[in-house]
Amino acid sequence: MNAVTTILAILIFQSSTWAGDIEWSGTYRLEGVKVENAEANSEEKNKQYILHHLVLKPKITAYDGLTINGRFDILNSGSYPQSQIGQFFGSGVGTGTTATTNSAISDNQAAETIDVNELYLTYVHEFGILTAGRAPLQFGLGMAYNAGQGAFDHWFDNRDMVSYKMSFGNMTFTPIIAKVVESELGYEDDIDDFMIQFMYENPDTELKLGAMYRVRHAGRYGNTAPGTPVFGDLASTSPNSAGFKGEYMNLFFSRWIGDSVKVGLEAATQKGETGVLATGGAVSMDAYGVAFELDWMPKSSSFHTGIKMGVASGDDANTTNIYEGYMFDRNYDVAFLLFNHPMGQYDVFRNAGNYNTTITTETDLPSFRADEATISNVMYFAPHFKYKWSDSFDSQLGLTYAQLNSDPITGVTVDKAVGFEVDITLNYKPYENIQWVNRIGVFSPGAAFEGGGQFDPKTVYGLETKAAITF
Repeated sequence: MNAVTTILAILIFQSSTWAGDIEWSGTYRLEGVKVENAEANSEEKNKQYILHHLVLKPKITAYDGLTINGRFDILNSGSYPQSQIGQFFGSGVGTGTTATTNSAISDNQAAETIDVNELYLTYVHEFGILTAGRAPLQFGLGMAYNAGQGAFDHWFDNRDMVSYKMSFGNMTFTPIIAKVVESELGYEDDIDDFMIQFMYENPDTELKLGAMYRVRHAGRYGNTAPGTPVFGDLASTSPNSAGFKGEYMNLFFSRWIGDSVKVGLEAATQKGETGVLATGGAVSMDAYGVAFELDWMPKSSSFHTGIKMGVASGDDANTTNIYEGYMFDRNYDVAFLLFNHPMGQYDVFRNAGNYNTTITTETDLPSFRADEATISNVMYFAPHFKYKWSDSFDSQLGLTYAQLNSDPITGVTVDKAVGFEVDITLNYKPYENIQWVNRIGVFSPGAAFEGGGQFDPKTVYGLETKAAITF
């Protein structure tokens, strides 16, 4: 904390001592959320919270073509480390015996830390771009690799990596080596990512084509892949019995058709060995996901429309030696409640592997969790309709329908109907860098939330208001 503060002070107040220039950008956001009956049952438990977060991004130009980039996250959540969810209002000083350590009698809030989530250099020259350090990772529509650059994104992807981007006309080729874990020096227990990214961009036709291939490898002594709730069911017996080797392929396509229609498509596969043993044998991976987007935005009309649709394979609870579940990145949202806020009385989409494990078992319920769910084990269809009332004000109607792919409960046949959600959004943007969003969501659970007749699901309601300032 003290070291980072010192660095910030030097950068801000002593910038004249640097040979190059320093630029700052970032985002401050404030959000209020209320979800009624998140468990979708008759008890109607509610959750409500306010949070805020600040991201500061310095860019130091040391010499022509050589820059140092950073990212400092300020006011972070202790319940959601390695995220940009932000600090919940009500960070108390503790349960001590004095006014400075006891929240019941204190006059101030607990001081917060600063997280350094990016720090890397880029060197641009005639042959390509070299990147080294802890850098953001983004690809395609962001369904798998998402750096969290949106004003209201709560998650981000980064890597300690070295990459070299080579350009050949409209094509770029980028090999990347990333160190996920460096454990004992000189001992083969590390976790590494080896990636290759290819992109073709034609500015004349506004066509983009891309491919991303990644291999993650962890030797037997470095493999910490969990059994439950991610790879395998309760039958898992030895979560670290062998090495982990995952192979991930993503293909991406995007193009403008005329000046009013934009289409995008991303498809992904996930294969490999987890190193986890279950009663059915070693657990392997074999999963896939597809995301499709279409937007119709005529410049001569105030009415815009579009659709998001896709599929994510689901982990079948009746198989113990293969993990078939594909999880989208948590920043990729198609609805306010569905695949965003956990709902229901059991893990309908079998994506609890994305949940925060620091929340205790006694409070391991949707009403105690923020928006940490994601798209998995479903086919979804989500059209939206937008009307622009003025340059600064618009409204949007969103509809979402989904069906399950695989049975989420061992030995139980579950109905595939997930349900239907309606979202109404009002956006106010008085200036280019300021936006205020208000949204109401109503989710009517389908028979899938009954869990094969075990539960009686009820309607879930949500309300949020949020504002962001980017600079």
